[in-house]
Amino acid sequence: MNLRNLKKGKYCVITDENIYNHYKELIPGEFDLIVKTPGESIKTLENIGTAAEKLLNLSLNRESTLIALGGGTIGDFTGFLASIYMRGIPYIQIPTTLLAMIDSSIGGKTGVNLEGGKNMLGTFYQPQKIILDPKFLQTLPKKELLNGIAETIKHACTFDKKLFEFLEKNSEKILAKDKKTLAGLIEKSATIKKKIVEKDEKEKGPRMLLNYGHTIGHAVEKASSYRLSHGEAVAIGIHQVNLKFNFKDTQRIEKLLKLYKLPTEIPDYLGNLEKLIQNDKKSGKWVVLDKIGKAKITCL
Repeated sequence: MNLRNLKKGKYCVITDENIYNHYKELIPGEFDLIVKTPGESIKTLENIGTAAEKLLNLSLNRESTLIALGGGTIGDFTGFLASIYMRGIPYIQIPTTLLAMIDSSIGGKTGVNLEGGKNMLGTFYQPQKIILDPKFLQTLPKKELLNGIAETIKHACTFDKKLFEFLEKNSEKILAKDKKTLAGLIEKSATIKKKIVEKDEKEKGPRMLLNYGHTIGHAVEKASSYRLSHGEAVAIGIHQVNLKFNFKDTQRIEKLLKLYKLPTEIPDYLGNLEKLIQNDKKSGKWVVLDKIGKAKITCL
């Protein structure tokens, strides 16, 4: 990846401290830069306002471009900021985690959090470009790798049985960060997300199936005050929704989740999640499986 290959213009890279420390040499000196603290806590309207004031002070205008260099949190934050600054300026996604590469960077969802829930404020705002470079994964902590694997398992369960079998057969190589295997995994999973988004950008039809595991998952994530990662919460959500609707292959999916050391049970310390589930913006609609590779929406 070489940012100097981008067309001439004014750019501002938004990243976090961890990514900046690893990859600051990739950022051209003439680019403006905003470095945030790592973590979900940056996704607030107050932080968006502070960043917008910084863009204004840097003289960024509608001809300028933001670059999201980081994981899903930086992608959500930068995309939302780009969508509202001067009523919308271009932005580029450069995801540095597996989760962002195969899921959150694709589709134009942006968002910040409210006290009542995750991504309760946001927009659909497509990036000008998405740059995927598997080399970023070589410095990715194992927990973050597993975050992305949880989402690839979701993609496999809902849309692609062959991907599910690929995950079953290649766990050792994936966990060892074998470059060729990871590149294949990214291509397979990102293609699924891309095809769905092209059919349904605003989540009115088949894109809703990508919420498999997320109704319970978001409640788990919120109740843990984000001590549980998004991937861990989704893994729990996948298993729990399978149990809730008595899916016939629940044990096979549970075995795959455990193969990648992902959790499946709701921790006792979280207590009753019903209120948080009801507050979820997708509450009332549940994504369930007909079979591995085919999902549907049902209502309760």
